[in-house]
Amino acid sequence: VSLLPYPPRVREAVVSTQSTGELEITDPRDMVYVFADDKYIGKIYRAVNKKISLPTFKKLGLLVENMGRINYGPFLHDYKGLVGDVKLGDETVSKGTDWNIWSLPLNNTHLAEFNDLRSNPGPASLMKGLFTIHGRPADTWVKMSNFDKGVIFINGRNIGRYWPVAGPQKHLYVPSVFLKSGQNEMIMFEVSKMPSSTGGLFVELVDHLDVGSCEESPEIDKSIFDY
Repeated sequence: VSLLPYPPRVREAVVSTQSTGELEITDPRDMVYVFADDKYIGKIYRAVNKKISLPTFKKLGLLVENMGRINYGPFLHDYKGLVGDVKLGDETVSKGTDWNIWSLPLNNTHLAEFNDLRSNPGPASLMKGLFTIHGRPADTWVKMSNFDKGVIFINGRNIGRYWPVAGPQKHLYVPSVFLKSGQNEMIMFEVSKMPSSTGGLFVELVDHLDVGSCEESPEIDKSIFDY
């Protein structure tokens, strides 16, 4: 998820009639997570796809993630947000539609109110867990193999973004000075995909790094960097 000072934006619109069909965003910058009537449908990524099929819905929600700026070549002026049009079929809904827009700066996660987890949450969920350290803390790495894409905070500190499928880094580094003996808090914001059951809602704290490999990822289209 986007880190300060470029927070992700949420755009929400209520259409006048029940709508269905294909959603197209002509120039998304960079990842757009699509919700219909608060149900996660899928994502649009500038390097992979610009369209997604929608079920019948009344309310359309878009979580727009800035993934950093390209600072060289023809992509130097890399503006962020929904730079192009938002279309439902042949209708351009980004014009003439009232949108509610707000940002998610993620610099105040300690103010969030959490409920006990009784079912598997959907994507774009903020979750909190506690873990206990016995003795003196040591340098640690967070293994995120059960999750897809998001950001982690430990004891109020932003540890970083994870995206294991794109890699190459698989583990996030947590310096020992960020930890403490006794109870520690982890908050994570997963934007894309949850484990299939609540039994998979866990992360591992390990004593080694995993920088992954440079294998081709289905998430990445390297051609956008060719010029």
